[in-house]
Amino acid sequence: MSELPYERCNRCRFWREDLKHRDPNDVDCGLGWCRVRPPVLVECIVQPLMPQLAYGQQIDMEMDALDLISATKFPATTSIDWCGQFEPKAGEAPL
Repeated sequence: MSELPYERCNRCRFWREDLKHRDPNDVDCGLGWCRVRPPVLVECIVQPLMPQLAYGQQIDMEMDALDLISATKFPATTSIDWCGQFEPKAGEAPL
């Protein structure tokens, strides 16, 4: 079995683990969110929340802030993924 690289999500300062899906026996078997960049709007969530305009109606659409927040997500990753922008957690040095 090959050894896992040091630079992976579960060792990165930008990763937040989903503690509901943690394996207490294996730190390399987990799920979480990469927070290296701001969250993005997920189109399939936003579209049903947008007001439906009548044909030809031209207005600036405003959405409720809570609707926008609920349609905004960070990328989900596994603990051994790596996006290429790794920064070690505070107090942790490369092996």
